[in-house]
Amino acid sequence: MKTLRRIDLRNTLYFITIITYERRNILHDDIDLFWKSWHGQELDAWIIMPDHFHIIVNSGEKGISKVIHNFKLRYAIGYRQKHDDNAVWQNRFWDHIIRDQNDLNNHLDYIHYNPVKHGLVNDPFTYAHSSLTKYFTAGMYERNWGIKDKLSFEGDFGE
Repeated sequence: MKTLRRIDLRNTLYFITIITYERRNILHDDIDLFWKSWHGQELDAWIIMPDHFHIIVNSGEKGISKVIHNFKLRYAIGYRQKHDDNAVWQNRFWDHIIRDQNDLNNHLDYIHYNPVKHGLVNDPFTYAHSSLTKYFTAGMYERNWGIKDKLSFEGDFGE
C-alpha cells in the first residue's frame, strides 16, 4: 500500500469520515462503545450511520493521525471482545481541514443531513445519533431545516 502523506496540524478542526470494513452495518450494535473509544476526546459535531460516521473534531496537541488511530484501535479491540469479529474498519480515513466559518457551516450541514441523504429518515431531527439537536439548541438551525427542501452539497466528503 502506498504511503499516505497527511497534513497533520495541531489544534485544528478537521472533518473526518471513517467507514466500516466492507461497509458492514455494525456501528449501531454498541453505541456506548463508540463514545467510550473517544476516551476524553470531545467531538464538535457527529453523525453515526450504520456503516460509517462523520465528525468534526479538534486535533489537539496529538495531531489528527494519532487521535484517529487511538479511536480506531480502542473501538476495534472493544468490538472484537464483544462480537468475536476481526475486521472492523476500512484502512485509512478521510480528512479535511476546516478552513473558515463557511467551510465549517457546509460540513455541519453535510453531517446533519446525512441520514436524510441515505434514506434513513425524512426529518434529520428524528435521527438519534447526531449532534443536530445540540446545534438547534444553540440557534444555528431552524426546526424545519432539511425537511422541506432536498439539499445537495458541493465537494468531496469521503464517502
